[in-house]
Amino acid sequence: MLFLWGSNFIVKNYCKLAVWVLVGVGILSVLALYLAKDLRFDYEFEDYFPKSDQEYAYYNSFRDTFGSDNDFVLISLINEEGIFQSEFLEKVDSLSNVLKELDYIESVVSPTQLGYPVKTPFGFSEIKWLHWKDESRLPSDSLKIFKSKELVGNLISTDSKSITIALTTAKGLSKVKSDNSVDLINATLGKFTFDDVIVAGRIFGQNYYVKKMVSELFLFTAISFAIIIIFLGFAFRSVWGVIVPLGIVSISVVWLVSFMTLLGKSFDLMSTLLPTILFVVGMSDVIHFISRYLEELRVNVDKVTAIRTSFTYIGKATFLTSVTTAIGFLTLYTSGINPVRDFGLYTAIGVILAFILTFLILPPVLYLLPLPKRATINSETLFWDRIMRNIFALNIKHPRAILAVSVLILVVSFIGISKVDVNNFLLEDLSASDPMRANFEYFEEHYSGARPFEVVVSSQDSSEILSLQHVLALDSIESVMKSKFGIQGFMSLNAVVKNLQRANFGGAIEEYRLPRNEKEWEKIEVQLKKLRKQDKLIMILNASGNTTRISGKVKDFGGLVFSTKYKENEKLLAPLLDENGLNLRYTGMAFLIDRNNETLASSLMWGLILAFGAVAIIMGLIFKSVRMVLITFLPNVVPLLVVGGFMGWAGIDLKVSTSIIFTIAFGIAVDDTIHYVSKLKMELDKGRSMLYALKRASISTGKAIVLTSLILVSGFFALIFSDFTSTYYIGLLVSITLLFAVLADLFLLPVLIVLFYRKK
Repeated sequence: MLFLWGSNFIVKNYCKLAVWVLVGVGILSVLALYLAKDLRFDYEFEDYFPKSDQEYAYYNSFRDTFGSDNDFVLISLINEEGIFQSEFLEKVDSLSNVLKELDYIESVVSPTQLGYPVKTPFGFSEIKWLHWKDESRLPSDSLKIFKSKELVGNLISTDSKSITIALTTAKGLSKVKSDNSVDLINATLGKFTFDDVIVAGRIFGQNYYVKKMVSELFLFTAISFAIIIIFLGFAFRSVWGVIVPLGIVSISVVWLVSFMTLLGKSFDLMSTLLPTILFVVGMSDVIHFISRYLEELRVNVDKVTAIRTSFTYIGKATFLTSVTTAIGFLTLYTSGINPVRDFGLYTAIGVILAFILTFLILPPVLYLLPLPKRATINSETLFWDRIMRNIFALNIKHPRAILAVSVLILVVSFIGISKVDVNNFLLEDLSASDPMRANFEYFEEHYSGARPFEVVVSSQDSSEILSLQHVLALDSIESVMKSKFGIQGFMSLNAVVKNLQRANFGGAIEEYRLPRNEKEWEKIEVQLKKLRKQDKLIMILNASGNTTRISGKVKDFGGLVFSTKYKENEKLLAPLLDENGLNLRYTGMAFLIDRNNETLASSLMWGLILAFGAVAIIMGLIFKSVRMVLITFLPNVVPLLVVGGFMGWAGIDLKVSTSIIFTIAFGIAVDDTIHYVSKLKMELDKGRSMLYALKRASISTGKAIVLTSLILVSGFFALIFSDFTSTYYIGLLVSITLLFAVLADLFLLPVLIVLFYRKK
């Protein structure tokens, strides 16, 4: 009814006001373009943590108690001839001193300035690990360092060719301050000469990601333009057939970006996909409208009537497809991750905006343009009409063969789905050749790892854990975790205890151990209490003394392996924890990323179910038939199963970047089905036979379906050139889904209707 009223309004008034409508849209677009210039880019790792998760709340309390596990920068300085050389170490020490003076740097830990305590008659003194001013002592220093292993794998590489300076940055730095800090550190490093410098850390990662996002935003926007121009030129063979659709979708993108800017929304990694997706998805409405307009003109109706008819019939179908596509994206709002939620919300808004602008701009533009030459060509000679007729003939001649092939594809897909694992790696979002990932992998290979590992141990009755019994239990816990996870470089209460024990025995390397008896412990207990009063244990022991932190670095085995190891570790430690009245809890950035990946897939499944339900309701309203709902449902489920099977056979894990593609693809893919069955319903309502109605739907709608699908597949497939793995997978997997969706609509859907649907 709404679109019938709209078409009548066009005949009576709208086309008379065509120029004024376009002027109004133009003025608003210029204003939107002006607002869009203030768009900001930002990337924050913690935005990808689910804020409602109890583990995230615990992580925040952990950081408030012990400090952040993520506000650090590692600078590895390489000397191919070996690090135990005075000239090299002097430069390292000088660099360390300069870094201490930089803004936003709270502390600097450098092996050239690091030592271990020794107790003397006059109190504690410190012995340096490296006596770099006296080169004759460096060989013995080397032996001592590799014997103790406290620095090896942490600040000194296992091959002794690099040394690492660890910086702690101020907590909660804004993007501007983070970028300033990166610039200051880079400028400082530029004043020194080393064989190579490897840098890793949160502020460097964020800075790098934002620059990548900006470059990829412009890259894929340009690619989308090129793809659309090529396909529109091929389809409509006219200048207006390219400029008009491209202009409408471009205006949609500008309006959406300006809307986000007004709300203060920054572009993040997910948001950079918005223009590309809106370009290819929004084009569907325009193409279907223009295709129907040309079809009406070919049966010798006047221009206004052709616009009116297109507005009425295409309006209904495109409204439904826009709603289903928006629902597909809105289901991402079920995720607890803000960037995913925002991506779903703003893309859904963009899809509806593109629909509104299509029916606001296109009718007056077509009214003002002269009749297109393409409308005078006999449809019998058109390339797409011939192709669609051949496809329809194939469906009618070999329906059972098409069903058999479909079943075979499903069987292979189900086998592949059984091979899919839920897994993730840190920095997997960067390609294997990316320099930032190469830096990360350098620490994986030459050090103990770059993945933070955090464990909190507390007493079950809230009593203090500063006792010999608990210290020995903590040592057993550390031993189990070292064997299970390969943790190196423990920062823990026991590390402090062992340092004090060695200090009490004159700094002998072999005395880096725990107390053997109560007498040794009593001396250390007194020393620990002094350190507590001086606030020197705040990073490893809470104020009440009943909770301690065990921190270290591990290699990134992947979330799936860690999940298994967590469970195995809990079983091994359960008797020890109960016997000593202790609780153990994992936390930290890496742990949250793993947990987030596990929970996201299940939460998005609910979103997919909601999308299924919405589409079922729409199909039910169109045909008022449960059987037709089931028939139209199957061609849209098959592509999802195919892409799931492809993931299994290709060894692609289920993670944040791959789990969201199912809801995205389903919302887009179902559009073709809606256009097809809407045309079928119109023909059946005219009293046509089922075969004739199917033929008209296949030929008339099939052309637009194929063209829009080609644009969609090409647009998404262009994303595989991204340096971000998440963008790559979205491009690849959505393209595969849409490809099989159009094949299912052209081949499987007509066969199912012929075999199983009976018109009343």
